[in-house]
Amino acid sequence: MLRYIIKKEILEIITSPKFVFTFILCAILILLSVYTGVINYRAELKEYTTSLALAEKDISTLPNIQALSGHTIRISKPPSVLGTIVNGIEESVGRVAPISRTTDPSLIDSKYDSNPVFAVFGTLDLMFIVKIVLSLFAFLFTYDVIVGEKERGTLKLALANSVPRDQFILGKAIGGYICLLIPLLIPMILGIVAMMIVPNVAFTSDDWLRLLMIFIMFLLYLSVFFSLGLFVSARTSRSSTSFLILLFIWVIFVMVIPKIAFIAAAQIEPISSIHEITSQKTAFLLQAESELQNSNRKWGQEHASEYDKDPKVYQEKFMKYFAEVTRDFQLKVDSTNAAIDLKYNMERKSQQSLAENLSRISPASALSFGTMSLARTGVEEYDRFLISVRAYKRVYMNWLISKTSQSLNANPGGAIDSSLKDMPKHRMEPEQFGESIIRTIPDFVLMIVLIIVLFAGAYFSFRRYDVR
Repeated sequence: MLRYIIKKEILEIITSPKFVFTFILCAILILLSVYTGVINYRAELKEYTTSLALAEKDISTLPNIQALSGHTIRISKPPSVLGTIVNGIEESVGRVAPISRTTDPSLIDSKYDSNPVFAVFGTLDLMFIVKIVLSLFAFLFTYDVIVGEKERGTLKLALANSVPRDQFILGKAIGGYICLLIPLLIPMILGIVAMMIVPNVAFTSDDWLRLLMIFIMFLLYLSVFFSLGLFVSARTSRSSTSFLILLFIWVIFVMVIPKIAFIAAAQIEPISSIHEITSQKTAFLLQAESELQNSNRKWGQEHASEYDKDPKVYQEKFMKYFAEVTRDFQLKVDSTNAAIDLKYNMERKSQQSLAENLSRISPASALSFGTMSLARTGVEEYDRFLISVRAYKRVYMNWLISKTSQSLNANPGGAIDSSLKDMPKHRMEPEQFGESIIRTIPDFVLMIVLIIVLFAGAYFSFRRYDVR
């Protein structure tokens, strides 16, 4: 009996105009999102490679190592290949972190900086299609699955023929869910096959695992809305009422709750603005530079007589003094900036955690946070990048101070090429798959709990449903 109900439901849906419309629209949107994702990724990869080459070229054209001390080097973040599926915040935040002696690394050069119109329309990726389009289609497939049968009189007829109610709702649910997945899976498989043959787009074993977990999260997310549609359909007596209730819930879950959560978090736990943080760093930098200039002036006055006696000895003492005082200056500036950043990041993360926890009432927020973590296109990945750049700055500045001191002492006019052989390189270790999974456990658990609760609610509601 269950098999017959499933088969009948599938045949009814796939021969209906709504299924044809859903399949065509999803195929167009999914394939278009994959196409645009691949194009954007290849463009970002080319831009990243070009930026590395230009950075090396800029340094090689400097006349000597002293010029490098006043030069700003740029560290670029490599794009994530899974950004073709879940773009996350890749385009809305900067992709380059400049490093100089006096400034603290921060992200610049986002895509929205070069073309602000992108901020108006956003990006079209697979996560957006699942979160917005397919969640609505889940309601389209379920809003009348029970109440519609009642209005047409087929529900009373089916149950009069000794069809068990549990098998009836289970068969309708399985058949409808299979039909909902067809417009998602077929275009998605075609898109992945197309990505595999595109040059410069390569998935590692870690990427395939992440992609699998992203698809599982997509399926769970659609199951939440599908179960919700079943529940509301089993609790109403008119299909029009069911559709309006589901549309209202969709707006609240997908549009309202995520925005209200972040507004509420900003009011509950306010933090300093980035302009205030920058002002604090600038004020301390100016103070430290003033102290350094006074120290240099005082040292020069105290040792002025030594230059006339023996310029070489004076030069050696100055180089030793210069290296020590520059290290102290850099250490003081970096440690103060780190303390300011630590306090700010703790406040920001506390506010961000509160906002995420509040917004997780909505499965749409859980989907966004979970898939971005798995795709390595979320806030955490950019925090990791900035942390790695700031750690690299300390290593780089110590190397630069040492090289500058050696160059001034040994060969003031020497070329820069021979001095760069041991220049430290920036490296950022990617987040391990296990770390990403641990962070997404709350999102998976939330969706699974919602599915169980909503489907159980639909099941028990239908057990007592009045078919008259």
